[in-house]
Amino acid sequence: MRYWLFAFLLSGVFGTLSAQAPKDSLIVYDVDRYAQFNGGVTGWNRFVRENLDIRDIVSSIDSTTYVDYGLKQTAIMEFTVCEDGIVCDIEIVNRNKISPEFVEEALRVMKKSPKWMPALKNGKPVRTRFKQSIVAIL
Repeated sequence: MRYWLFAFLLSGVFGTLSAQAPKDSLIVYDVDRYAQFNGGVTGWNRFVRENLDIRDIVSSIDSTTYVDYGLKQTAIMEFTVCEDGIVCDIEIVNRNKISPEFVEEALRVMKKSPKWMPALKNGKPVRTRFKQSIVAIL
């Protein structure tokens, strides 16, 4: 069986969640430059490809899991990128639409993320929320 792994940005641009009501008053939603993974999309794809281990997920697929979640699963994550680039407050917003094993693996990978380039407002680094997805085709 061949395994394919794809990682991509949820939005066409490294996005903020400016349309949402702020959850944290320290988070800046209207930024001059969005937070971004060092190396951009290519760097993100490489990081996910090198760190995501779907072997346990593949072995856990049975007929019930297949019917419930399918073989293509997308983890949509929201997280905070702090002024120093550290990633924290990671949430998977669609956890009921992907298998528990994939939820666990996506969170594990995201927690391993190296520092990001923080968002900038008036030339200064600021905390901001970010949305990113990981897709696995099992």
